Amino acid sequence: MRDQRFESIFQVAYVVEDIDAAVTHWARVLGVGPFFVVRRQRYAECVYRGQPTDPEVSLAFAYSGDLNIELVQLHDEAPSVFRDYVTAHGYGLQHVGCFADDIAQASKDLAAAGVRELQRNVSTAGVETRFFDTELHPGAQLELIAATPELRGRFAAMKAAAETWDGRKESA
Repeated sequence: MRDQRFESIFQVAYVVEDIDAAVTHWARVLGVGPFFVVRRQRYAECVYRGQPTDPEVSLAFAYSGDLNIELVQLHDEAPSVFRDYVTAHGYGLQHVGCFADDIAQASKDLAAAGVRELQRNVSTAGVETRFFDTELHPGAQLELIAATPELRGRFAAMKAAAETWDGRKESA
């Protein structure tokens, strides 16, 4: 029986140098889209390795079947898990994401298993995410995403858009 601390991995996320070029590549070359892009976001709250920080990022989300693709572009040098990844590895696959119905309990369970929390974000829309140093393979981290009905609905809408996407417009 599978451990139910959090749901199955449904997302892979890449830190990219240029979000527009990455969206174009994923859409035109790989047939993934449409992308939903959030430009130059700052978090309402961000704590990295126990210290407040304020990274500015652009994010793009799309589906390929049941897999959510997230693209992250950094716009500054603020400390973050994304900055760490680029410094250590360059651009590429930075994390995998899972929903957690009880993100606080799932975080405690991971801590009890010896997994360190590296960063906690709360978006301006109230979405909470936490990043963990799981070293699933060199550089990859685990992101837990607080599973609210509203957020599940947003991801379901993105998935539905991908099912009818004709490839003509890269982003929504």
